[in-house]
Amino acid sequence: MSRQEERARSLGERPINHLLLQFSIPAIVGMLVQALYNVVDQIFVGRFVGEIALGGLAIASPMMFIQMAFGMLIGLGGNSLVSIRLGEQNKDEADKIAGNTLGYSFLTGLAVAIAGFIFLDKIPQLFGATANNEIFTRDYLSIIIIGFPFQSVSAGMNNYIRSEGNPKKAMGTMLIGAITNIFLDYIFIAILGWGVKGAALATIISQIIS
Repeated sequence: MSRQEERARSLGERPINHLLLQFSIPAIVGMLVQALYNVVDQIFVGRFVGEIALGGLAIASPMMFIQMAFGMLIGLGGNSLVSIRLGEQNKDEADKIAGNTLGYSFLTGLAVAIAGFIFLDKIPQLFGATANNEIFTRDYLSIIIIGFPFQSVSAGMNNYIRSEGNPKKAMGTMLIGAITNIFLDYIFIAILGWGVKGAALATIISQIIS
């Protein structure tokens, strides 16, 4: 029996309280780490670029949350089916569903990215940008949007790893991405002076790595 099959079997045999702690704690840590991406970007931008740029970054946040919502819609729904199939000992069907979920996640992220580029000039005003910070919002979004498909796939893959019974591995990949984001933010913003574009690029690279 493979390790994957052993993990799937153990989910149906171990005490519920133990499984709840095993899955909930890494999930909580993972969500906190995910929130750190935007927080870290704001810290570096506020420190090295300025308050106006920080305001522009905050205005871009709703667009990122919209993308995350679509990604979670596909990822959580698909991987709920994966968990059911694994519980039925139907690994082939579970793998098929997981593959379809990742494919749909990528396409959903791509669709949101295309819409974002089409309406790039309108989005800052829609979310309340002013004449002073609108350019910073647009600069940040023009790069961060490129990473939307990868962000969706990353979220879907992490959900799949948790569905297989390996929540610590999913948490670990998110931690690696968050640490990479801090390191790249420092290089791109503090050293190279790329401003909000550097913050966006650091986030994209980190999410691809995770």
